[in-house]
Amino acid sequence: MYTVAELVQLLGLSTENQVRNRIEAVRDLLVPELRRGPNNQLLVTERGLELLRGLQDLVQSGYTLKEASNILRYKAEQDENSFFQVSHKREQNQEKPGPGWQQLLEHLARELEELRRRVDALEAAHRPRPPWWLSWLGGD
Repeated sequence: MYTVAELVQLLGLSTENQVRNRIEAVRDLLVPELRRGPNNQLLVTERGLELLRGLQDLVQSGYTLKEASNILRYKAEQDENSFFQVSHKREQNQEKPGPGWQQLLEHLARELEELRRRVDALEAAHRPRPPWWLSWLGGD
């Protein structure tokens, strides 16, 4: 079991507040891995530490905390046999995507649209220009 102070060191963060923000971001996935110790101290199990490390890796690779937590939720919902197991029942053996999956898709669609807009702007800025001297000859 790890305290918040120990998690600061293990996750390579600088404040306990950063650890608490990460815990809150994935609290729904961490519920089975959280305990209360002496003086109501928050404790996290080894599995919880692994989940927080996964979250931290995603954040360090450029995702926001919200995006990273949605990615972890998506992984948990899609792979019930994975390390980050989420137990929920399926109706009539049909898999239904959860809210984390939907949020991830919406985020990726927005990100793709933004990237398309930026590529269009870059392409417009770097279109070949006619030689300067053509304007003197009555050309373009």
